[in-house]
Amino acid sequence: MTASDILTPAWESSRTVALALIAGFARKTGFSTLESRVDDLPLRGQAVIVGLTLALLLGCSLFAAQFGLLGFALFLGAVVVIVG
Repeated sequence: MTASDILTPAWESSRTVALALIAGFARKTGFSTLESRVDDLPLRGQAVIVGLTLALLLGCSLFAAQFGLLGFALFLGAVVVIVG
């Protein structure tokens, strides 16, 4: 088992989550349109988009954690509403 066997599925999952979050905010452009736009970017640009989106998600979750269980529940609810 090589590193690429592990990292490739992780990259695809991270990319899908990041694009779903972005598509939740940009409702006029659908997920498939957004995915095709990001596919046209070089790999470095895709990595920047995915990294910044997941870093923002982590920051928001840490902020919500300051409010305990209620903050965690509101954070998860917001993610479900945005993605859904």
